[in-house]
Amino acid sequence: MTSPSSITSKNSSNGSEQTIDPDTEIRKVSKSSNALRESIAKAKAARKASRKSSVAPAAFDAWDNSETQDPFGQLPKDGNKAVLQKRVDTARKSGSLNIAALDLTTLPDEVLKMYEYDPNANSDWFENVDLVKFIAADNELATLPDEAFPDIDPETLDMEDESKGNQFGGLEILDLHGNILQSLPIGIRRLQRLTSLNLSNNQFKMRDIEVVAELEHLVDLKLANNNLDGTLLSGICQLANLEVLDLHGNRVSLLPNTISELRSLKILNLAENELISLPSLALSKLPLVELNASRNKLQGSLFESTAEGFKSVQTLNVAFNSLDNLSEDDGLNLPSLQFLLVDANRLKAFPSLMACQSLLRITAEGNGITTLPDGFFGLNNLKHVDLTANDLSKLDERIGLMDNLVTFNVSNNPLRERKFLTMDTEDLKNDLRNRCNPPAADSGPGQDSAPVRARSEAGDEDEEGSVATEFTLAPESPSHLNRWKVKTGGVLDRSATEMTELDADELKPLLSYYDIKCLYLQRNKLQTFPVLALNLISTSLVDLDLSKNPLKADSLFSEPVSLPHLQSLTLNGSSLTAVDVLFENLLAPALKFLDISNNRLAGSLPFARQHYPRLITYLAADNQLSSLEYNAVQGLQVLDISNNNIDFLPPKIGLLGGEDGGGLKRFEVAGNRFRVPRWQVVQKGTEAILEWLKGRIPADDLNEVGTDAL
Repeated sequence: MTSPSSITSKNSSNGSEQTIDPDTEIRKVSKSSNALRESIAKAKAARKASRKSSVAPAAFDAWDNSETQDPFGQLPKDGNKAVLQKRVDTARKSGSLNIAALDLTTLPDEVLKMYEYDPNANSDWFENVDLVKFIAADNELATLPDEAFPDIDPETLDMEDESKGNQFGGLEILDLHGNILQSLPIGIRRLQRLTSLNLSNNQFKMRDIEVVAELEHLVDLKLANNNLDGTLLSGICQLANLEVLDLHGNRVSLLPNTISELRSLKILNLAENELISLPSLALSKLPLVELNASRNKLQGSLFESTAEGFKSVQTLNVAFNSLDNLSEDDGLNLPSLQFLLVDANRLKAFPSLMACQSLLRITAEGNGITTLPDGFFGLNNLKHVDLTANDLSKLDERIGLMDNLVTFNVSNNPLRERKFLTMDTEDLKNDLRNRCNPPAADSGPGQDSAPVRARSEAGDEDEEGSVATEFTLAPESPSHLNRWKVKTGGVLDRSATEMTELDADELKPLLSYYDIKCLYLQRNKLQTFPVLALNLISTSLVDLDLSKNPLKADSLFSEPVSLPHLQSLTLNGSSLTAVDVLFENLLAPALKFLDISNNRLAGSLPFARQHYPRLITYLAADNQLSSLEYNAVQGLQVLDISNNNIDFLPPKIGLLGGEDGGGLKRFEVAGNRFRVPRWQVVQKGTEAILEWLKGRIPADDLNEVGTDAL
């Protein structure tokens, strides 16, 4: 009797013998023969081509050798085709397509047919999403095909119609800058969700952008460096949702009064055009935050009046024009103004700046200014002033009392006291401040002068009253207060006093009379933080300067210290090799400004915002930093890492340049080891650097970042 297993074995062996088909064998042999013949034919053709080249040799060029074109195997095997296909595959899943800098002369079929069914595709159909972001910048596109942007109203589209719809219909961001485009397909107007359009650095004329006026949901429109000339297209003024309009680098000569209809406009860049005047009345009706009209042909007065409107302007740049006045009014009423840039004009004087209490910086180089404006000494927030190459003949002593003033440049002015031309700001302020102080009472008549003034101010008061009491105090207190003078605003300046430690006992008597908000201890011999003294003023201290002290990085603190209201900390030039001890021992939840420049820091940029979440200004120039992480930059508004050893900038940093007031506004990177971006990009400033980095974000990273972050 045969077992079941043996029966199965026999059946399987019989089945295998029966599957042999002579026709199949013949086809296999035939295929292999064809392949062999094709290989032989290719070899013969290659040998024939080599013989022809040897008969008529061309001029030898070592770089023409195919083996030296890519000696290290860095280039893609199929040029940009593999890169393009990979980006298209990623875009189908992420909704963001980046084909920038691929030397494209037209939109490739891979893009135009990216949503057509492909049986060889590696992705499933249910993973596909609509494109919301399309970047085709820095190519050589001369035209855009009409089939890419068909003029089809999506509301009237018949779903049963087999004709191809608009695959770009869901776009919210379209970036075409850096091409050679001269026209746009009419179907662009059907991008009803488009909020951001970048057409900068192309060859558009004014009539070529008429279709843009139909994109009613646009929020950000960039038309810089094109061939726009004459009067700005009135249709652009109908974009009621527009918040950013960039027209710099064109030949626009006139803005229509209808620009007042741009009710949402916050940023207007008109630099490098041919404007003779601005419609100030129309502009006053806009919620402008930044107005840039530098390098135009502006003449006469900039504004007719600032009494109404312009309440939200923070940056005003009208440098390199021919302005005689900023306003026909006596004063400049710009309460939110922070940056005033008026270099290279014909200004003889400023209007009153009394209403500009938010000013942080004034640059007015190359004018004819003879006096400082009214209200100048009341600008308590002012930090930087550049009056180079003007007609100032003397300086007011009250400049020395401007505690927050960091830089005051008056070089190349006809000053009577020539020493001010070469002084740094701190020495200049000290010199002028000393002139504001009353003369010391040494002996003789000098001792009587104070009582005489006191009595005259006292009027009819009795000699044994309050005035007499002034001269019955213990002698220690007046001498101590003269040595430890607290200035207006709670400023205690003990800089450059050869101090090795800040004695808390000498600080205590002042606390009965003053709230010390600013403590300046720079240029001394301190090796550690004066913890005991800091604890005494911890509830009031806002600004602390310990720069140019020989601090020891490993023993900065004798114990942890909490400064709940500290907003500014300066440790410039303090020989620090690390800041870990600082971060671990200093609790400063309100810190906004940190300066650790000109030290000996190495490695990666310290992640300061992890410890100080409100930090927005971070200065770390002139160190030995070698790397930069994206997380260390995120959340900052100002970052200076110039003159370090950084060899690479993370492209994702390009996403941090926000236009809502919270993004990275100043990014200083010059003087590092990286080769890209090149110095031509770096010298253009923060916006150019961030734009360059944004265009180099790998397609895989776009998935991680997400559409909202872009």
